[in-house]
Amino acid sequence: MKSLNSLVLKGLSILTIIAQTLFTLGGISVVFAAIMMFIVSGNDKSEFYRYVLEPGNLTKGSLVLGCINAVIIFICLIITMSSLRKIVNNINQRNFFVQSNLTNIKIMLISIIIFTAANIISMFIFANGTGRSISNIFANSWSQIGVYVIFLAILYTVYLVFKYGVDLQKDSNTVI
Repeated sequence: MKSLNSLVLKGLSILTIIAQTLFTLGGISVVFAAIMMFIVSGNDKSEFYRYVLEPGNLTKGSLVLGCINAVIIFICLIITMSSLRKIVNNINQRNFFVQSNLTNIKIMLISIIIFTAANIISMFIFANGTGRSISNIFANSWSQIGVYVIFLAILYTVYLVFKYGVDLQKDSNTVI
């Protein structure tokens, strides 16, 4: 059983690295697309207006705000995956209720709060332009935001469990 847990935790650690890499590439792609939006000219510029701006009733300004928002979302996801990997590695080394796990859960909590706020902002940026979801990744709906809030509540509960666990561990270490 111990080796199975270790294998699963190592697999999770690898998955977090893969996710961080993909989120980094996504963030770089968004920045590249935002820059290209101002560089394109000629026929490409007219196609950009015809296929991107006009159907969604969007402006370049709203797209720039959307790109900045997307970069913030990707940064939050990268930070969350990094903290998760650190927690998984600590647990794999049998360091459960230690201060670094508590700190990493707190970082994840803050990051997911910012992620949720950025998704709400994204909904408002694109709400006036289109009534449909413009992303296949995030639904941009209030029900999706509800899922994020429930996840935040669960993560906060885990944070409290670890906070009290760290306090108990400190008390236990001082008694012995």
